[in-house]
Amino acid sequence: MVAVLVAAGLTLTTGSAGPLLPILLAAALPVVWMRRAPLTVAWIAAGTAVALPALCVLAPSAVPPLYEVLVWPPSCPFAVYAAMRFAAERQRRTLRWLPVITIALAVLLLAEWPAAAPLVLRTEVAIALAVLYGLYAEVRARLDRALEERAERVERERLAGEIHDVVTHRVSRMVLQAGALADATADERGRVAADELRTTAFEVLDELRHMVALLRRGTGEGFDLGLPLPDLRSVISESARAGVPVKLVVSGTPVPVSGAVGRTAYRVVQDALANVCDYAPGTDARVEVRYLPGVVRISVSHKPPDEGLGQEDAGGLHDVRQWVELAGGTLKAGPVEDGGFHVEAVLPTSPP
Repeated sequence: MVAVLVAAGLTLTTGSAGPLLPILLAAALPVVWMRRAPLTVAWIAAGTAVALPALCVLAPSAVPPLYEVLVWPPSCPFAVYAAMRFAAERQRRTLRWLPVITIALAVLLLAEWPAAAPLVLRTEVAIALAVLYGLYAEVRARLDRALEERAERVERERLAGEIHDVVTHRVSRMVLQAGALADATADERGRVAADELRTTAFEVLDELRHMVALLRRGTGEGFDLGLPLPDLRSVISESARAGVPVKLVVSGTPVPVSGAVGRTAYRVVQDALANVCDYAPGTDARVEVRYLPGVVRISVSHKPPDEGLGQEDAGGLHDVRQWVELAGGTLKAGPVEDGGFHVEAVLPTSPP
């Protein structure tokens, strides 16, 4: 509305009279729609720009004193700005230049009249400034949208991380405890209930995995094919901050795996590196992921610990071993000849 009032004010300063004044005021009114129909507003301004040279030839008496006109047409700066700022969001970028060029050429036609030289100069300068400001505003708007999308993506990833770290850990403990209860109880009804509880917990973990993937990806595509192994760089970075440098080696062709395999692989690396931090801080560790036909082999090994530190115990990985077995894989853990420790899990790349 402010743009319309300014355009109407500029129209009144032209000194136009008779039927020309309402026509110019009507041409300034469409500026109110410059956001919704920027090219339409620009073409109306272009038509008004062409009208003045035509009037100078056909009806000179109807033309206002050209040296008194500030810019022509009065809605020119707003129409050019609208074409540069808003048209790019809806039409091809090349189309927005056509009305702008038409206005600029129509104003140049007035250069044949000596009294119009200041008007031509002022208008061309106004067009150039409006084009530059419109382009700047468009780039700034696109940058703001990109920053907002990035902030939303970061927030989704943060929420996904919290869900993975908190909820998944709790439900995982439920699965392990239900499995232990099913193995320990002698009551058939209790064993069936424990098995059902473990099955339900597994389904919850799969649904939770899908939701976490939605938060991280922003799309639900590709779940039927499974997802690759989780990104291990985060847990490796945590280990490095704890004083254990880790080298990650991936070989073979990555293939999609089930949710249970993906969670188990991440848990194997996480717990194995946690043991390294506890028993051999400061040593170098190595994480190797090797894709083989039908399986993926994950190994974590480290050099011998410093003197005075206790030796790792494979029994400390009891929960991880149960996780690997529930996912249909096998786990081996134990010391090696040079005094280091080696953990290796072999997991199927298809659901167990």
